[in-house]
Formats: sequence, C-alpha cells, structure tokens
Amino acid sequence: MSSGRSPTARSAAFVALVLVVSLLATTTLFSGAAVGQVSLGEPELDAYLPANEVAPGTESEFVVRVQNDASVQAGTATGAVTTARAVSVEITDEGPFDVRTGKTPIGTIRDGAVSSAEFRVVVPKHIDPGTYEIEAEIDYSVTNRQTSAGDQRLRRSTEETFEVTVTDDALFAIGNVTTDAQPGTTGEAEIELKNVGSATAYATTATITGGGGVTIDGGNAEAFLGEFDPGAVRTVGVDISVAEAIQAGEKPIEAVFEYENEEGIDREPRTATRSIVPNAAQSFTVSTLDDTLSVGYAGDITGTVRNDGPSEITDGVLVIEPASDSLVIEERRIALPALAAGETIDFEYPTEVSGQASPGPRQVRFTLEYANGGRTTATIGPVSDRVVVNESRGEFSIGGDDVRVTQGSTTELTLSITNERPETLRNVNAKLYADSPLSTSSDEAFVDELEPGETGEIRFDLTAAGGAMPKTHRVELDFQYDTEGDETVLSRTYQHPVEIEERVDDGDDGPSTLVVAVGVVALVALLTGGVLWWRRRD
Repeated sequence: MSSGRSPTARSAAFVALVLVVSLLATTTLFSGAAVGQVSLGEPELDAYLPANEVAPGTESEFVVRVQNDASVQAGTATGAVTTARAVSVEITDEGPFDVRTGKTPIGTIRDGAVSSAEFRVVVPKHIDPGTYEIEAEIDYSVTNRQTSAGDQRLRRSTEETFEVTVTDDALFAIGNVTTDAQPGTTGEAEIELKNVGSATAYATTATITGGGGVTIDGGNAEAFLGEFDPGAVRTVGVDISVAEAIQAGEKPIEAVFEYENEEGIDREPRTATRSIVPNAAQSFTVSTLDDTLSVGYAGDITGTVRNDGPSEITDGVLVIEPASDSLVIEERRIALPALAAGETIDFEYPTEVSGQASPGPRQVRFTLEYANGGRTTATIGPVSDRVVVNESRGEFSIGGDDVRVTQGSTTELTLSITNERPETLRNVNAKLYADSPLSTSSDEAFVDELEPGETGEIRFDLTAAGGAMPKTHRVELDFQYDTEGDETVLSRTYQHPVEIEERVDDGDDGPSTLVVAVGVVALVALLTGGVLWWRRRD
C-alpha cells in the first residue's frame, strides 16, 4: 500500500498555495495604495506688462505681473504641487532702456494668484518714438510629486518678452539757474524751464522745490506755463532761502510738470532736476585787537573788522559778546557802514571791569549781522579773540618832591596829582593821613574834575613836633572820585615822603645869651651911676 500522495493531489495543493499567496499579495498592494496616495502636478507661470507706455527722458516704473495657472495630473492633495515658491523676476535684456532695479523676489504664488515685481526704468531723452522689446527671466521652485515616501522638488525658469512703447510726447528740463543768495540769507533766483520734447504740452504747470538746505518760496513754487511748445523756454522768478549751516557745492532743485496732451487727457507728471550753486558764505575777520582794561576801572576794546567777501555787506552790525561777567559792555552793537569785499573799518567798545575781577585774559566773541537788502538778516561768525585785564593800577601819579618841615613849625604841603586813567574823573576828594610826629589841621582837599592826563594841585597844612627826630617821614593819602559811569570809587592808599629838618639858631629868632648879659650889666651900671648923681646933687 503506497503511503505518498497521488500526483493529482499534489497538483491541487500547489494550486491552492499559489492562490493564497496571490491573494495576500493583492491585499497588501491595495492596502499600501490606500495609505500613501501619489499627487502629481506643477505650477505654470505667465508674466505680463500691462502699463507699457513711456515717454522720452522720463523715469518710469515697469510693473511685471506674474500669474500662476497650475495643472494637476494625479492625486487630491494638490496645494503643494500647484504652488510656485521662491519666485523672482529679473530683467535680463533691457533693450534701449536703463533698468535701475535688479533681481526682485516676490515670494510664493498659489494656483490662480497674481503677484507683481516693480522695476525702475530710465528712458533716454533722445530715443525715437516706437515699440521696443525687453526680456525677463522668472525663477521659481516647484514640488511636482508628493508621496508618503517624500516630495520631489525642482527649480524652474522661464523667459518672457515684453513690448514697450515710447510715445511721441512733451519732455521737460530745467535750464540755467542763477541766484544771489548766500548761506543764511534769502535772495532771488531765476529758473529756466524748457520743453525739449517733440509735442506741445497743454495746461502746463510746474511745481519747483529745493533740497539740501535750499528752500524755494518757503516750501515750493508753482508756475503756470499754459501751452508749452517744443523748444520753448520760460523763465520763472522765485525767492530762495539758503540754510546758514549749508556746505559749499551744488544743491538739487526739482520741477514736477503736470500737463495735458492735445486731446485734453492728463499725462503722467514729468520730473526734471538740476543743481543750483549758492554764492559762497560771507565771512569777516577781526584784527589788531587791543584793550586798556584793568581791574575795577573802565577801558576800551578796540580793533579792526574786515569784510572778507565775497559780497558787499550793507546794513551791517558788529556784535561783541564777552565770555566773562566781569566785563561789562553797555553798548554791544556797533552799526557799520557799507563795506565792500576787502574793506576794513575800526571799532571801539567802552568796557567796565568789575572791581572783583581777577587779572588775566578774557575771551570775547564777535558776530556780524547783515541784510544786504534781503528779507532776512544773516549772521556770520562767531570769531573769537582774547583781551587782557591788567592788575589794578594807580589812578593818580603824585608830584611834589623835596617836601620839608622844620622841627616845631608848620608848613603848607602842596602836591600835584595827575589822572592816569583813560577817562575823566570828577569830584576828586583827597584825604591826608599824618602820624606823629607829623600832624595836620586841614586834612582834606578837593579837585572838581581831571581829564585823562590832566594835573591838579592839592594843599594841606603840615606841622612837625618840636621834638621830632630829623629824618624822612611819610604821609598817606587816598582819593574818592566819580567815574564816567557814575560809579563812586575809593582809590588805593598812596604814600609821600616828608623831610623833618632840625631847627637851627641863626640869630633871627631873638637876642643871644651874651647880648642879654651885656645888657643887664649896662643897665645895672646905668642905674648905679644915676643914684650916685642924685645923691651928689643933694
């Protein structure tokens, strides 16, 4: 009896096994497909230049619009495969134009969306009217396949060609610009406006503005030009103000022209620019500065001011500003006559110095204000310099040498006083101080007025004691007086020598001892003789 299976049974078992394996494989395949769907698609970008008309000599803006019209081949998760990412636009062939903007990113564009890239373009002045082409390249990233196993990302690029039309139109420019304005002043300016295009502009207006420290008509000037033919030139007068701290060199001005074409349609405003060069800044110098200043007294600050140009100065005022409170200048502003460039004039400022001031240098600053017939006053400077305050010096010099007085006698002390100040002194009261062995019964003297350098006399009685030692002694004097500024001042103390001389008996003062003795003897003899004679007669 055979123990193995028959061939027929073995075949049936093999077929059954194959069917089971196939069924399992099919089930696994369909289960995997259900878990991980495959999405296929890709964005499709198109670019347009809707506003493609420009005029010669203008600066325009090209706005390139990019639209995404994506396509889908498979799958339902289409957002990823239909979106263009990291989109950028670059003008690769600018034709006859000057494109001032480089590669421009515009980000992500989803299916059906539109994004824009803006480019600044300068159109040549003398380009012929007509149609020209420019080319742009659009770069972007795509995900064209998305599965559970991962995404497939690619970088795409597309080229686009745009037509640009240069119209036959008006074109404007700024011609010559002249002005007499300087930094810190307001003056007049004449500005030439031109139509350098090939068409007439109608109802034309120009708005003119300045920059870089230049202001026109307080902000901007508007001029109505009306019908403005090709080749025409119009001169516009404006007021121009130049900032005081402006740097030298060219400063920009701009004119914006608004106009209509022949059909009465408003055209895009045109801008023209030009530079203006204000006159050089006015300047001045102060030289030969001198002073007669000392502590507690009035003096003068003198010098010379020079107009360094470049223009004549009219309505000028020189202003001094001391940096120290110890200098008192009542009138700090000196009006100047008209000064041509290079011309000079001397000045003088009367100045009081405080009695509490310390000797030494002091800084003073000078500024110069002028108008030159303009509407505003300009200030230039300051120019700094130094003056010196000297120590307090004697107001007077005292004369009267060889003053002598004899022991036990009185004499008249006569002294001369000279005003050493640079101002007139009034009500000069002199007081004499005498210490033992000298004394005085009249210790005051008065001088009504002393001009600078003038000398007056003062007199006192001076007595020397009888027992005074013969030698040189000193008396002291001080003075109280009024200045030109009506200030009452007490001077320092002055000393003056006085010689006391020994008293000498020279016979002039009465009979000597010998003469008295002889007289007495003679008188006795006379009396004795008289008595004897009287007796004899009796």
